[in-house]
Amino acid sequence: MNKEIYFDCASTVKTEKEVLDTFLNISNQYYANSSSTHRLGIEADEILSKAREQIARYLCVKKDEIIFLSSATEANNLAIQGVCNRNSKRGKRIITTAAEHPSVMEVFKQKEKEGFDVHYLNYDKYGNIDLNQLNALLTKDVIFVSMMKVNNETGYIFDTDKAYKMVKEKTDAFFHIDATQAIGKEKIDSSYYDLLSMSGHKIGGIKGSGLLVKKKDVLLSPILFGGGQEDGYRSSTVSTPLCASLATAIRLAYSTFDKRREKALKINSYLRENLKKIDEVEIISPIDATPYILSFALKKHKASIISEDLSNHNIFISTKSACSSKEKGYSYVIKNAGYSQLLAENSIRLSFSGKEEIEEGEIFIQELKSSLSRILEDRHEQ
Repeated sequence: MNKEIYFDCASTVKTEKEVLDTFLNISNQYYANSSSTHRLGIEADEILSKAREQIARYLCVKKDEIIFLSSATEANNLAIQGVCNRNSKRGKRIITTAAEHPSVMEVFKQKEKEGFDVHYLNYDKYGNIDLNQLNALLTKDVIFVSMMKVNNETGYIFDTDKAYKMVKEKTDAFFHIDATQAIGKEKIDSSYYDLLSMSGHKIGGIKGSGLLVKKKDVLLSPILFGGGQEDGYRSSTVSTPLCASLATAIRLAYSTFDKRREKALKINSYLRENLKKIDEVEIISPIDATPYILSFALKKHKASIISEDLSNHNIFISTKSACSSKEKGYSYVIKNAGYSQLLAENSIRLSFSGKEEIEEGEIFIQELKSSLSRILEDRHEQ
């Protein structure tokens, strides 16, 4: 098969041409360091300011609440470590979920080693966070709660708005959401978080671009020290072209929001209905998950072998989060939801940009069936 089918958009999306054009144009015209005080530096800083204003407008936050960073991983690290380091005298209880991305989970594990009282919220197969557990944990010494908006493996949409209200009713803790899989795909109310992380390359931006939204009253310590860029929160020469390209990516994502979502719903629905007809498939993503992610598991075949076989036929999918897919083992996200070890070891994630056609879904189902049959035949021959 010659046609390339790319269903791995939760890992990364092909960079938009307009985003690349923005990066190249700004690189050529405004190449000076935005911290320089001469005319060229001032011009570069003005471009940076316009990018910040545009992003703030789409995210419905204030311009000075945007901190430009290199990735969602850096944003998550700055949010978690920055709040914990600055506010540890008020308390050391911090809370997250057992479904978080490694860039959150690993930081929480590190804080636990440093003496913080870390708690992980449970959730069920339908993506419902145990809010009773959260409520019981909300004591006065809680300083930080982190919860992803959309899970990167299953597409669970966590009720961060309700969690935020609960946290604020009982504590003075800061509430952080990892919106990496939600920006440009799900509605996010800026009234219901204190900090928000995102990455550009998930929405057609350039790898190496990202940001953290930090509301004005959040007490945060930097984790990088140097020249004091980004109001002292992220010392490093700011890449004006990357920041401008991120603003372009966000504008494109929000301006095509409804159209892409409609297409994502169609391809997701088509694939869900046809996957249900395959005996050994168990759908993991609940019906109310984001339409951009559809996760299922195989009961007889190894997901890694099927994924490799499909890749050889120009179909590209994921067996786990791309940040941990090269590690052997199982999906802790799926296992923690209550699924068996077998299903957690053999899960497959399909993820979309909202530009896919039904024809691609038809080809995928046909090739998946062929692959399952082909691998089974090969196994018998051995």
